[in-house]
Amino acid sequence: MSSLLAYTIEAGVVFAVLIAIYRHVYYGISYNKWERGYLIVAMAVSYVLPLMKVEYVMPPVPKPADRIVEIDGQYDGYDVITIARPVYSDNYWDSFIQSTFFENLIAILFAVYVAGVAVKLVSFVRGLLKTLRLARLSKKVADIGQATVYETNVNTVAFSFFHKVFLGVKSRGLSDGEKDTVIKHELQHVAGLHSIDTLLFGFFSVFQWFNPMARLAARYSRIVCENIADSQAVDGSLTDYSRLVLRLGVNNREESIAKRPRRKSPLVDRIAQLLNTDSLKIRRIRFYAALPVLAVAIAAYIAYFGMLTPTDPRYDMPVSGGYEVVAGFFIDQKICDADGKLYVVSHELVNLRLDDGAVIVPPVDAENLHTDSQACSFNLGSYTITIDGVADNKTDKPVSFIVTDKKGNAIDPQLVFKL
Repeated sequence: MSSLLAYTIEAGVVFAVLIAIYRHVYYGISYNKWERGYLIVAMAVSYVLPLMKVEYVMPPVPKPADRIVEIDGQYDGYDVITIARPVYSDNYWDSFIQSTFFENLIAILFAVYVAGVAVKLVSFVRGLLKTLRLARLSKKVADIGQATVYETNVNTVAFSFFHKVFLGVKSRGLSDGEKDTVIKHELQHVAGLHSIDTLLFGFFSVFQWFNPMARLAARYSRIVCENIADSQAVDGSLTDYSRLVLRLGVNNREESIAKRPRRKSPLVDRIAQLLNTDSLKIRRIRFYAALPVLAVAIAAYIAYFGMLTPTDPRYDMPVSGGYEVVAGFFIDQKICDADGKLYVVSHELVNLRLDDGAVIVPPVDAENLHTDSQACSFNLGSYTITIDGVADNKTDKPVSFIVTDKKGNAIDPQLVFKL
C-alpha cells in the first residue's frame, strides 16, 4: 500500500517536472504536432521512469548497537546476562517510519487517494456517456466525408468527438460562410483524432486527480490541438479566419470572465500562432535545440534518484505496528567481569518488544510453516524465520526473532530484514 502510494506520488512529481519543462522550453515554439506528442508521451514516461532508475545494491551491514551490560551469574549451566540496545535506532526518521502513527497515516492517505480515484472515475465515465448519448438527442444536419454534423442545444459554438461534429447554440448566429469555416475547423480535429488526447488526459487525471499539473497539461493539450486545427483550416484570407477566431474567442472570454475572473484565455496564443510566419524548418530546429534540456533533466533524475541512492535488498520487518529492539544478534563476544573472569557469550537471535496493537505479518511471498497464538514460522527464499513469544509480549517478555539458513545455522536477522 505504501509502496503503491509512493510510486504514484513519484510519477506525479516526474510528470509535473516534464510539464514544467514543456511550459518553459517548448510551449509556444510553434511545432504543434511534436508538442502534442510530447504531452502524450509525458504521461507514459512519468509512470515508466520511476521503474527505470539505474540502482546499485548496498550490502546490508548489521548495526553493532548491542552491548552486554553485566553478567548476573549462571543458571542451569548457562551464563545469565543483561543485554541493552537503543530503542529502534539512532535515526529519528527510522523510528517514525516504524511507528504505528505512520502506518495509520499511510492507510488514511491511501484511502483518501482511492476515494478520489473513485470519484474522478465516476465523473469521467458520466461525462463520456453524456457525450456518447448526445448524438441521439441532437438533430442530424449533414454527412461530410467520414464525419456527421449535428445541431445541439449545448451552450458553445462547436466541438467534435471522434467522427461526430456538434454545432452548439452559439453557432446559430453565424453566417453560412462562418459556419462552414467552423465545421472545417472541427473536421481537422476529427481527421487528427484529437479526441484520443481528450480521453487520455481524462483517464490520466483519474489517477493523478491530486496533481494540478495534470489539469494544466490537459489545458495545454487542448491549446495545441486547437493550433493544429487552426493551421490546417485556414482557407483564403488569414485575416478573415483570425478575425472569426478573435470574435468567437472574445465572446467566450467575456462569459468566462463573468464566471471565473482570474482564468487566463488561450485566445492570444491562438492568434499569435495563426500570424506566425516562421517556416516549418525553423520550428523543427527550435524543437531539436531544446531536446538537450530534456535529456539532461532525465539523466539527472536517473543518476540522482537511482545511481546515488543505494537499494537495500532486505525485506521489511514482518511486523505491522511499532516495535522496540531490546537485544540484537552477536556471536562469541568476549567480556571480562569485575573479578577478571573471561566470558564468551553469543546471542543468536534478535529480541523485540511489540507496541500495543502490533501484529506479526509475514511477507506476501513467504511460505507458511506453522502459525498459532504463540509463534509462527515461515520460509523465505533459502531462509527459515521463527518468531516466538508473541502471546507473552503482553507480559513484557520480548519476542524472539531468529533466522536460520538451509543447514539450520542461525544468521544475523539484520542480513535479511531491515531493523
